[in-house]
Amino acid sequence: MQPLEFYTDYRKFLADYYNFKRSTSKVFSYRSFCIKSGLKSPSIYREVVNGKRNLTPATTAAFIKGLGLSERDGRFFENLVLFNQAKNEETQKKYLAILRGLHYRKPQKLLPVHYYEYYEKWYNPVVRELAVVLDWKEDYSILAKSVNPQIKISEARESINLLLRLGLLRRDSKGKYTQTDADITTGPEVSSIAVRGMNREYARLGMEAIDRFPPSERDISSVIMAVPHSKLPDLKREIADFRKRIIGLIDSESEKADRFYSLVVELFPVGQPNDSQRSEK
Repeated sequence: MQPLEFYTDYRKFLADYYNFKRSTSKVFSYRSFCIKSGLKSPSIYREVVNGKRNLTPATTAAFIKGLGLSERDGRFFENLVLFNQAKNEETQKKYLAILRGLHYRKPQKLLPVHYYEYYEKWYNPVVRELAVVLDWKEDYSILAKSVNPQIKISEARESINLLLRLGLLRRDSKGKYTQTDADITTGPEVSSIAVRGMNREYARLGMEAIDRFPPSERDISSVIMAVPHSKLPDLKREIADFRKRIIGLIDSESEKADRFYSLVVELFPVGQPNDSQRSEK
């Protein structure tokens, strides 16, 4: 199983830990874990993993003991629990900052909390693309002006430093930048607060684009439609397939790119009549 710092969900870590221990130890069980951790109920592990029960400060400490975590991993697990169980976004950000502040055993890897850092600024993905196609010769003013809307020179420099530190960009001896991985994705639907924040920014930029660009430079439209709730998964699947088709359409021509676009596809409810309010047809 992966090291603890690769997890953003402590319940998933506990599920993987249990399966790993069961496959490597004949004596490991929920009961043996409870004895080691000092817990009384042998069902608590299963209830926590299934989401039927949250961890309290006392049970978190007991789980850390039962898992045999080091001091650093214990602090990571404790704050991961608090992050997952936070009731609002501000509290999540508080514990996310603590998770990011911990030192990792494998800093060369792109760990889950690093994804938060990457997506915190909407322009990081844009800078990552521009850095490899522009002949900017370490002139951050050129890089900053090429982002639309323009960002500060200091922001361009910080973005490049972040991308290099995370291993998302590589700089050779001649000063040329290359991407270490062509594509970065968090999956079709992500719960991370950083990605939600970035999506808000792109939605805002999309609204501003109506006035900032002529119709020949953009395509913004909307449609209102009646949708049975049972068809929502099909619609989301179709949107995901559409994104893949768009990427496939331009992948072979990426070396000829002379501009970068943001594609934002939105699907959200704008009306929901009660059953008693539906008309008979």
